[in-house]
Amino acid sequence: MKLNDLAIIIVLFIIVSFFLSIFKIISITITDILSYSLLIIGIALVYGESLRQNRLTVFIGAIIFLLGVYFLITDNFNLNIGEGTSISLILILAGSGLLVLHISTSTKIIFLIVAIVFISSGLILLIAHSHWSFGSFVLSVLPILNYLWPVLIILFVLVILLKNK
Repeated sequence: MKLNDLAIIIVLFIIVSFFLSIFKIISITITDILSYSLLIIGIALVYGESLRQNRLTVFIGAIIFLLGVYFLITDNFNLNIGEGTSISLILILAGSGLLVLHISTSTKIIFLIVAIVFISSGLILLIAHSHWSFGSFVLSVLPILNYLWPVLIILFVLVILLKNK
């Protein structure tokens, strides 16, 4: 997908969302528009650039998508994420980006290993430096998964489509 086409889609999305919000058809905030725009940009970059095997753009697209998910979660849920969790969030985002990179392009197994190490260390740091236990972490993630299950289905379908190419 060309960047011009992507920009047109994002601008149309913002205009339609703005008008629907003005006419009280939907209730959407600026953070929601930013989140959904980042989701659209991330999906378009990952899908479009994985066909071209452009690894850097796939990684950046995955990070953009994950930032959209992060903004969507923090806007809709009260997670009480403190200042000390930024390193663990960066590790989780980087590991997830590397995992998407490994899934969507023909990369070496080292990307998968590094992704698993980053995600695991990020989750361990997040749990260790917070007031959460592992059980409360799982209980707090379940409502998020219940709310964002369409995103998980889209990710699953994209993984299947990208693996079958």
